[in-house]
Amino acid sequence: MSWILATLLLAAPLPVQAAGQPLAAAEAEAELAVYADCVVAKKAHRAAVAAFLRTLPDSAGFYTASMKAADMTCLNEVAVRRRAAKLEMRLQPASFRDALYPALYRRAFARRGAPAGVAGLSPLDLGREFDGDSAQLSTQYRAQRALGDCVARQAPAAAHALLLSVPRSAEERAATIQLTPAIGGCVADGRTVQLNRSDLRAAVGEALYKLAVQAGGTPAA
Repeated sequence: MSWILATLLLAAPLPVQAAGQPLAAAEAEAELAVYADCVVAKKAHRAAVAAFLRTLPDSAGFYTASMKAADMTCLNEVAVRRRAAKLEMRLQPASFRDALYPALYRRAFARRGAPAGVAGLSPLDLGREFDGDSAQLSTQYRAQRALGDCVARQAPAAAHALLLSVPRSAEERAATIQLTPAIGGCVADGRTVQLNRSDLRAAVGEALYKLAVQAGGTPAA
């Protein structure tokens, strides 16, 4: 029997390492997405994942909640698939959170297609999304959450395609291009929002998942 050493450290955002060698950025992001898909598929883990996602980012309990939501068996599965004797994944709790919403969306809604009627749903209310004082949320998170909500409402089909695509793939680039008009229309005149490719994926993932649930979609069992 061969032994696999798999380590998950929610710390500095370093690349995924297999057998001591860092993976290329595209591979690392793809493996993180696979890992998140595995985590949200674990029924026994869903309460911990839900609790983590309702914890205020960067609050006193954020790190502890992230560790409870993490799952070593999923990391072991990645190691086995890659035939790596040693696999190490290091990521910030915030990066873990960013990967979970797209994964939740894929699990619940991948086969149903883009949700309909999301444009007219109730306005964004951050106060109902967290177990804590939402006034403590950072300005950057608020801006990205609002932009993601607006973009997902305006272009749900392109948002759906983005979340089903592999990070850094041609499909992701095509979906991002389709989202560009909505992004431009969602940024108020005279304001700027700092948003890179992975930020967009996270913001749209959180928004479209929550809108799909609000629209009456029941997450897959």
